[in-house]
Amino acid sequence: MKKEELFNIIGELDEQKVAAAGMAMNTKKKSRPIWVKWGAMAACLCLVVVGVLTIPNLQNEPPHGQGTMEQVYTLPQAETMSVELVEWSVDHFKGIVVDAGDNSIFPADAELSVVFDYDTEILLDDGTVMVFNPDEPDTDAIGWKEGTIVTVKFVNYDEYREGNHFYNQVYASYVEVAD
Repeated sequence: MKKEELFNIIGELDEQKVAAAGMAMNTKKKSRPIWVKWGAMAACLCLVVVGVLTIPNLQNEPPHGQGTMEQVYTLPQAETMSVELVEWSVDHFKGIVVDAGDNSIFPADAELSVVFDYDTEILLDDGTVMVFNPDEPDTDAIGWKEGTIVTVKFVNYDEYREGNHFYNQVYASYVEVAD
């Protein structure tokens, strides 16, 4: 398009429409009050703080319906119970109490984890005593199968909570296959 043609087209525009368009372009945006800007920033900061404080706690909680971390208690003397081995793990096994024995903490049918520590002595089937090393756990060397009934002596335990399933923990000092 040539300059002259463009000039003629512009000249034919209605002056009132051009003036109205110019007015529309010159109108200013309404500015928001300053408190809206600072209020939005404060709300975002609150969300960040709540997230930082809440997320780590959510990650440490056991699954819904399970117990929470408990304090470890120490008995004045060792107590004994019979437990059926249900499942092995690296440094413990899950079990169900079949005979509470002289223990006053875990009732018959209680589900718990029997945890081995540095001083846990385990009487093996060949008659030798193995002192468990959690730094180099070797539960395969123990050789007990699921369903085996073992006698567990313990002094340390977490508070027993019914319905806490295998999150209940007893720290074994001595373990052997039951007679």
